[in-house]
Amino acid sequence: MAKGDVKIVDTGGYAQIPVRTFVVDDLTTTSDTVIYPGEPVKIYGEEDGNYVVHLATGDPEIGTDIMVGIAASTSTATATAEGTVDVYMPLPGVVYRCKATTSTNLADGILLDTVCFDLTSTTFTVDEDEGSDENVHPLRIVDYDATAGTVDFMINPKVTILDGLNA
Repeated sequence: MAKGDVKIVDTGGYAQIPVRTFVVDDLTTTSDTVIYPGEPVKIYGEEDGNYVVHLATGDPEIGTDIMVGIAASTSTATATAEGTVDVYMPLPGVVYRCKATTSTNLADGILLDTVCFDLTSTTFTVDEDEGSDENVHPLRIVDYDATAGTVDFMINPKVTILDGLNA
């Protein structure tokens, strides 16, 4: 995975974004890899899970996933031992920035679309190609930079640990 895929660009008026520590299961059990700062994570096993793991392509989805937030530290789990990771809590109104899946698609037509993440190889991108779906896709595109190939987005609280599976 890549360090710094997702960045906070606007704290939404909060003085600071709270960080919480979550348990990461051993990497063999979850078939996950080390979590790096700037990577989005979710609860492993949905509402009855005790660990966090990376989001996958097409995640998060409202009513299916519970996104915990964006990693603030490198996880400490190993192949055989549990560890922890610090995560920025996904507060309403916070704006994040990430590379777009297809930067040539960046135009006014994507503004306010709702989409998900794409994970290609080791890099998270925001999949502006996906097509807007208010009922399922929680990442609301609020701005873009065609030159840099990035999109700014907010996360719908319905998909987060702050709202859970209340779709």
